[in-house]
This record gives sequence, structure tokens and C-alpha cells, in this order.
Amino acid sequence: MGLSSGQNLSISDIRKDFKIGHKDEDKCKAHLEALAKHADSPVERGYEAAYHMFMAKHSGNPLKKMSYFKDGKKMLDKEISANPNNVELRYIRLLIQFYTPSYLGYRGNIEEDKDFLMNNLYKIKDREAKQIIFNYLKGAKMYSEQELALLGR
Repeated sequence: MGLSSGQNLSISDIRKDFKIGHKDEDKCKAHLEALAKHADSPVERGYEAAYHMFMAKHSGNPLKKMSYFKDGKKMLDKEISANPNNVELRYIRLLIQFYTPSYLGYRGNIEEDKDFLMNNLYKIKDREAKQIIFNYLKGAKMYSEQELALLGR
């Protein structure tokens, strides 16, 4: 997992694995563990919230499933309330909401976050992060060609 003594978590790996966290239980658990111990920035706490929600998919117990999801949702909403202009947090929420079944009732910010990202992704300074986010959003097929052109500038 790339955590050696004295080293913090690898946000790069966490970003790359974001699109498979709901499918890969081992990666999900490893990232969640590292994030729970070391997350100290809004973005890291945002990913912690997301991996928390992913654990709902890996739990067989219906009560635990709901608890993982609700706790993660609460954590993510809290981070976004405190940092409403953080592009990566809005990306995390957009994808969680986009792929969450509608019966869970967590889909109210999709259009808002989609527009926010289209107008703000270019402001991310970390080129690797920006590329990972752009590629994932492009693959999600939620943007038109014109919107992708704006998103990728």
C-alpha cells in the first residue's frame, strides 16, 4: 500500500483507485484504514468519506451497509460545507451521487457539481490530480463534447 514508517498516505494511489473502490474490497479497506489514521486535509477527509461509503457495498449486513453509507455521506457533506469551492471534494460528491442508487436519496447535487467542475477543474494546480479527475469524468459519459472541451482546458 506504500505506507512505510514515517510516511503519510499516498493520495496519488487513493485518487487512482477511487474508480474501483466500490469493486475492490481489499483496496477499499486498505485505503480507508490509511485515511482514517492519516487524513488531515479536506481532500483526504473527502476520500475517507467516499471509501467509507464504498464499504457499504462490501458489507453483507444491511444495518452496517446503511451505517457505512450514512456516516460517509455525513462526513462528505461536512467537508463540502466547510470547503464549498474545493474542486476535488465536489468531484468526489458528483461521482458518489452519480453512481448511487436513487432509492438512497443522495442525488441532489449532481447538476450543480457537474457545472461547478466544468467551470473550475482548470484551477487545480496538481497536474496529475487534474488528469485523473478529467479522465474519470470523461469515462463516466456525463458530459457532452462541448462540456468536455471546457472541462479539459
